[in-house]
Amino acid sequence: MSKELFDEAIGTIPPSTVDVDAVLDRERRRAWVRRVANPWTAAAAGVAAVAVGAALLFVPGGSGGTAVAPGANGTPSAPPTPESCGMDPRPTGPPLAQNPAVVAARLSPVLKAAVQQRVAAGTQLTAHADGEYPKGTQHGPLTFYHVFSTPVLEDGGVCSGGEDYFMAAATTSDGPRRGNVWAMVTRLGGVNGPPTECSNPPNDMTGSCSKTTGPHGEIVVESTMTSPGGPTVDRSTVTKPDGTGVIVEAQNVAGSAKQVGEPEMPAPPLSLAQLTEVALDPALTLYP
Repeated sequence: MSKELFDEAIGTIPPSTVDVDAVLDRERRRAWVRRVANPWTAAAAGVAAVAVGAALLFVPGGSGGTAVAPGANGTPSAPPTPESCGMDPRPTGPPLAQNPAVVAARLSPVLKAAVQQRVAAGTQLTAHADGEYPKGTQHGPLTFYHVFSTPVLEDGGVCSGGEDYFMAAATTSDGPRRGNVWAMVTRLGGVNGPPTECSNPPNDMTGSCSKTTGPHGEIVVESTMTSPGGPTVDRSTVTKPDGTGVIVEAQNVAGSAKQVGEPEMPAPPLSLAQLTEVALDPALTLYP
């Protein structure tokens, strides 16, 4: 059968509904979140789903759509259960009592005020690349947005996805000195929960980590890491008794410490102690 006759027989092939750029962006973000869960782990970019991108369907729901595994006849199936996954990536903290948009609007001024009060006088906060979500939507400096997706059952019985957190970021500018600050507020458990224990840094990096208890029983883990000639990353993670997890990080580069480059200021714009003060702010909670 000639190609022309074959084309006639099968008709016009419908265009793919899969946004490959969106899949790439989602999987990079998932990999980034996994690195956040353990700051010492240099996780590989999670782009395995791209290889099976045609098998993923995107349906309305959450921020930027929700990925679900296809069922029979190409129709979306129900999200996988914890029993079907090698791990359950869903949060274990209490469900939100407020709409995510309301939560983001409530948390944003709290974070901005806490950071602005602690950075050097005259420091300007501007939009950061990590404040773009979904792709093409840029949020203002330290303005929270909600990231959400249902779990997706992958080969081997392990689920990916399960994101449910609020993210905010900003570039800081103090004359020629530039850095960045970002924060994540999440329900405890799942792929987004903050670490509650210290671990050793990679061989090619130096750093330190300490675990303490906050004034109201919070678990506080402070860590710093740097590579020779590279930027410094300071991070404070706080696990709150009410079920809220908070991660606040500062770097002495405007973009990202993941990109090789020289520091743009002597130290991050906020110290470890200041980051912990921000994270411990009682108003920075999902359950007011």
